[in-house]
Amino acid sequence: MDIFEKGDYKPIPTSFKMKGIMALEELTKFQQEFESYDTDTTINEIQDSIVGNYLGYDLLNFNKHGFDPKSSKTGKFLEVKQCSIFSKRLGGTWNDTNEDKALAFSNEMLFTAVGIWKGAADLQFIVYGQHEKLGQYLFERVKAVANTSTRSTQSVEIGKMIKEYNFKVIVPPDKTKEFVYKILINYKRSISSYLSIDDLLTISEI
Repeated sequence: MDIFEKGDYKPIPTSFKMKGIMALEELTKFQQEFESYDTDTTINEIQDSIVGNYLGYDLLNFNKHGFDPKSSKTGKFLEVKQCSIFSKRLGGTWNDTNEDKALAFSNEMLFTAVGIWKGAADLQFIVYGQHEKLGQYLFERVKAVANTSTRSTQSVEIGKMIKEYNFKVIVPPDKTKEFVYKILINYKRSISSYLSIDDLLTISEI
């Protein structure tokens, strides 16, 4: 079977295991302190809080239902999607979205952010905004698979967000506009046709 031909198996280095245990022990201490015991959820909540904090959202949702951060000042919500800088296609992914939730992204009370990360803690940049067409696009994608056995998964690439939905590229405090713009152009050269380095925003410029 072809499935057994896949993979790249190598001996496990002793340092990989030992340092891995140390890293997980530190994460476990964090989980115990904040009573967050699902590891994937814990990491996601930490990253959500970092992105949300940069964008001015000071409340974090610790329930699996609802959106991620919320602003106590404006009452607006934020949905945060995480993406690795090493992904072939940078963007946000919506899993198991129903029609009502998809349409919520057309509402002015709900913003979306895609955090692009290098590893678990090094945030490269954020793509952030709100546009009614995003909700319409997600709704149409959900409807397309509503009566099939296909799992409802929608993906929106950052180029589409920037060009069609007028999302902004946000530069974290420890990065420069030049650094982030170079990443964007290396990822997709066509981005330069609709985004200049002057279009990028620092946290203070949001």
